[in-house]
Amino acid sequence: MDADDKLKDALKLKDAKVLRVSGMQLEATTNGRGLPRLKVTYHDEDGEHLSEWFALETSAQRRAFYAAFLRYHLRAPGGKWTPLSADEVVAEQHRLRHPDFVVGRKVGRHYQIRDKLFDYVGRYRKASDAG
Repeated sequence: MDADDKLKDALKLKDAKVLRVSGMQLEATTNGRGLPRLKVTYHDEDGEHLSEWFALETSAQRRAFYAAFLRYHLRAPGGKWTPLSADEVVAEQHRLRHPDFVVGRKVGRHYQIRDKLFDYVGRYRKASDAG
Protein backbone atom coordinates (compact mmCIF):
# COMPACT_ATOMS: atom_id res chain seq x y z
CA MET A 1 0.00 0.00 0.00
CA ASP A 2 1.51 3.33 -0.96
CA ALA A 3 1.71 6.38 1.29
CA ASP A 4 -1.12 8.30 -0.44
CA ASP A 5 -3.52 5.40 0.10
CA LYS A 6 -2.51 5.11 3.76
CA LEU A 7 -3.16 8.82 4.33
CA LYS A 8 -6.45 8.78 2.42
CA ASP A 9 -7.70 5.76 4.39
CA ALA A 10 -6.65 7.30 7.71
CA LEU A 11 -8.37 10.61 6.92
CA LYS A 12 -11.64 8.73 6.30
CA LEU A 13 -11.65 7.17 9.79
CA LYS A 14 -13.51 8.93 12.59
CA ASP A 15 -11.23 7.59 15.32
CA ALA A 16 -7.96 8.52 13.59
CA LYS A 17 -5.76 11.57 13.98
CA VAL A 18 -3.33 12.45 11.19
CA LEU A 19 -0.54 14.88 12.01
CA ARG A 20 1.46 16.75 9.40
CA VAL A 21 4.58 16.74 11.56
CA SER A 22 6.42 20.04 11.90
CA GLY A 23 8.55 19.02 14.88
CA MET A 24 9.53 16.25 17.24
CA GLN A 25 10.39 16.69 20.92
CA LEU A 26 12.35 14.15 22.97
CA GLU A 27 12.18 14.17 26.75
CA ALA A 28 13.81 11.95 29.37
CA THR A 29 11.17 11.58 32.07
CA THR A 30 9.74 9.06 34.53
CA ASN A 31 6.50 7.12 34.54
CA GLY A 32 4.02 6.93 37.42
CA ARG A 33 6.19 4.39 39.26
CA GLY A 34 9.32 6.51 38.97
CA LEU A 35 10.96 4.42 36.24
CA PRO A 36 12.91 6.29 33.53
CA ARG A 37 11.18 6.63 30.17
CA LEU A 38 11.75 8.37 26.86
CA LYS A 39 8.78 10.46 25.78
CA VAL A 40 8.61 11.31 22.07
CA THR A 41 6.08 13.99 21.12
CA TYR A 42 5.22 14.84 17.51
CA HIS A 43 3.78 18.33 16.88
CA ASP A 44 1.88 19.55 13.86
CA GLU A 45 1.38 23.06 12.51
CA ASP A 46 -2.09 23.37 14.09
CA GLY A 47 -0.89 22.76 17.65
CA GLU A 48 -2.02 19.13 17.79
CA HIS A 49 0.33 16.50 19.16
CA LEU A 50 0.73 12.76 19.65
CA SER A 51 3.16 11.08 22.03
CA GLU A 52 4.73 7.69 22.48
CA TRP A 53 6.79 6.32 25.37
CA PHE A 54 9.74 3.95 25.46
CA ALA A 55 11.56 2.12 28.25
CA LEU A 56 15.29 1.46 27.83
CA GLU A 57 16.30 -0.34 31.05
CA THR A 58 16.75 -3.90 29.78
CA SER A 59 18.34 -5.22 26.61
CA ALA A 60 14.93 -6.53 25.45
CA GLN A 61 13.43 -3.04 25.86
CA ARG A 62 16.34 -1.51 23.93
CA ARG A 63 15.83 -4.02 21.08
CA ALA A 64 12.12 -3.18 21.01
CA PHE A 65 12.99 0.54 20.96
CA TYR A 66 15.31 -0.05 18.01
CA ALA A 67 12.67 -2.05 16.12
CA ALA A 68 9.78 0.35 16.77
CA PHE A 69 11.55 3.71 16.68
CA LEU A 70 15.26 3.99 16.09
CA ARG A 71 15.63 2.16 12.77
CA TYR A 72 13.10 4.51 11.13
CA HIS A 73 14.23 7.75 12.75
CA LEU A 74 18.00 7.51 12.24
CA ARG A 75 19.34 10.07 9.75
CA ALA A 76 22.03 7.56 8.73
CA PRO A 77 20.22 4.20 8.45
CA GLY A 78 22.25 1.14 9.24
CA GLY A 79 24.29 2.93 11.88
CA LYS A 80 25.41 0.99 14.94
CA TRP A 81 24.23 3.53 17.53
CA THR A 82 22.50 1.73 20.41
CA PRO A 83 21.66 4.15 23.22
CA LEU A 84 21.51 2.75 26.74
CA SER A 85 19.27 5.39 28.34
CA ALA A 86 16.63 8.00 27.59
CA ASP A 87 19.14 10.73 28.54
CA GLU A 88 21.55 9.45 25.88
CA VAL A 89 18.82 9.58 23.21
CA VAL A 90 17.94 13.16 24.17
CA ALA A 91 21.63 14.20 24.16
CA GLU A 92 22.15 12.66 20.69
CA GLN A 93 18.85 13.72 19.11
CA HIS A 94 20.74 15.40 16.24
CA ARG A 95 21.13 11.83 14.87
CA LEU A 96 17.35 11.55 14.45
CA ARG A 97 14.82 12.84 11.94
CA HIS A 98 11.10 13.34 12.32
CA PRO A 99 8.48 11.73 10.08
CA ASP A 100 6.45 13.72 7.56
CA PHE A 101 3.14 12.28 8.81
CA VAL A 102 2.02 10.39 11.93
CA VAL A 103 -1.24 8.45 12.08
CA GLY A 104 -2.81 7.71 15.45
CA ARG A 105 -5.95 5.74 16.28
CA LYS A 106 -8.11 6.32 19.33
CA VAL A 107 -7.76 3.58 21.97
CA GLY A 108 -9.91 4.36 24.99
CA ARG A 109 -9.29 7.99 25.93
CA HIS A 110 -5.93 8.27 24.20
CA TYR A 111 -4.42 7.94 20.74
CA GLN A 112 -1.97 5.18 19.86
CA ILE A 113 0.50 5.82 17.05
CA ARG A 114 -0.12 3.27 14.31
CA ASP A 115 1.95 4.53 11.40
CA LYS A 116 4.70 7.02 10.57
CA LEU A 117 5.49 8.10 7.03
CA PHE A 118 9.02 9.23 6.15
CA ASP A 119 10.33 10.71 2.91
CA TYR A 120 6.78 11.26 1.70
CA VAL A 121 6.24 12.14 -1.94
CA GLY A 122 2.63 12.53 -3.02
CA ARG A 123 -0.34 14.79 -3.35
CA TYR A 124 -0.64 15.82 0.31
CA ARG A 125 1.42 18.80 1.49
CA LYS A 126 4.15 18.23 4.08
CA ALA A 127 4.67 20.68 6.95
CA SER A 128 8.12 21.54 5.59
CA ASP A 129 6.47 22.72 2.34
CA ALA A 130 4.30 25.34 4.08
CA GLY A 131 5.01 28.77 2.83
